[in-house]
Amino acid sequence: MPFTLDSTRPVRRVPRIGSFSPLMLSPRVQRHGGVSALLVILVALFLVPSGSASADSDLDQLKQQADEAKAELEEATEEYTEREENLEDAQDELISTLHDLQQTELRLSEMRVPLAQLGSTLYQQPDGGILGVMTSGNLDQDLQVESHVLKLADDKEALLEEANDLRDRQADLAGKAQDLQAETQLERVELEDDLAALREQSEESTRELTEELENRGLDPDAYMAGVECDPTAGQEASGYPNGLLPQGALCELHEGGHFLRADAAVDFLEMNQAYTEEFGTPICLTSSYRDLPNQHRVYQEQPPGNAAVPGTSNHGWGLAVDMCGGVQTEGTPQFAWLEANSTQWGWFHPQWAYSSPYEPWHWEYDAPHG
Repeated sequence: MPFTLDSTRPVRRVPRIGSFSPLMLSPRVQRHGGVSALLVILVALFLVPSGSASADSDLDQLKQQADEAKAELEEATEEYTEREENLEDAQDELISTLHDLQQTELRLSEMRVPLAQLGSTLYQQPDGGILGVMTSGNLDQDLQVESHVLKLADDKEALLEEANDLRDRQADLAGKAQDLQAETQLERVELEDDLAALREQSEESTRELTEELENRGLDPDAYMAGVECDPTAGQEASGYPNGLLPQGALCELHEGGHFLRADAAVDFLEMNQAYTEEFGTPICLTSSYRDLPNQHRVYQEQPPGNAAVPGTSNHGWGLAVDMCGGVQTEGTPQFAWLEANSTQWGWFHPQWAYSSPYEPWHWEYDAPHG
């Protein structure tokens, strides 16, 4: 492939494909972003390459610290999630209790009218009471009044009993609502304090681990790219034509806008970390996965024979990169290091690129196409 920069290729940032999701949290917990970012860096430490026995010893200690910190954060986050769910349940119970209280008070309000009417009927003759109501001087009328009074007496007992029950329920519900409100408010304050402490712990651990990676000359962003990329996602490219791979089969590299098939990307990013330790800078890229329209563009821009026929380029399979930063010149330390070490990660400089056409910048991944 010619040594060109894919400047016209649109830069599309998409979520990287995640192989690591230790918490599987609900959305409300995922919004507490500091925890998720830390866990990515924690797992990233397990990929740090070593260069000496002393470095291996330091790395073992880092791995242990990372593992302990990750386990502690996972436990704290799960506990927070459980408490938050319990708080939501208590809040639902409080709402239900307040609704019942409202209905009880409404029923009591509705009973005030018939209770008042009953009292008025029974005590319209305060001097004679019920007997006064029944002594009109007319037997038939007195019997009707007696029947009416007995009916009213029964209604009175029923109404008063219901009213008393409702008043007792009103008092119970009001007390329960008050207790629930106090408990939920206290729990929410404690949860907010716990979340603040968890975020502080996350930020502190992230800072320490990031500094450690940087002291080793490693790029935390590049690590996170490798950790978040699931190599098995490359299988999604099966059956797709060259240059038309689905986005789900690709992973973004350490340089924004550059992608490779997922399996090739993971190995490339690990190779990039070793390269960074060796030279102090990451691998420079000018081209990676090249979709079909960009293959046509490059083919039109180059002399015949200098670019693959569109639909046949290894760039179109997401299995080739063009490098810069010294690699583009054969005989440089960067080129020599890759030539000697790249096969550890499945990458190689193809034989044809040594002469026809001469492309020292072009490197490929040893894997089946399609």
